[in-house]
Amino acid sequence: AYLSQWGKDHFQKQYLDYGVKTIWGWDENSGLRPCPVYLRHCVLASWNSDNVGCEWSSVDDENGGMCYNSFLDETFLVDRKTTVREYLKQFREIMTLEPPEELKERYGG
Repeated sequence: AYLSQWGKDHFQKQYLDYGVKTIWGWDENSGLRPCPVYLRHCVLASWNSDNVGCEWSSVDDENGGMCYNSFLDETFLVDRKTTVREYLKQFREIMTLEPPEELKERYGG
């Protein structure tokens, strides 16, 4: 996805020239998944940047605005294939999770 948007020359200058062969540093088959509470925080932050004063409803809501939809549809998991929106549709419970008590203020929850 990165190469199709920015091109190989950009990747060469920004990463390969410095010895960095991958943006993430994790193999696409690593099985690494996002921290659920932090992912929820990022989804709500992207929603709120577009919808001040409007409460988030569902990952199925595509009326969230440019930032929200960009985050859900143009951010990929480490497998480089699964979008955040697709992941959240598989694991809907993520959006119901509350941060631990000691992090609630930081996460705005």
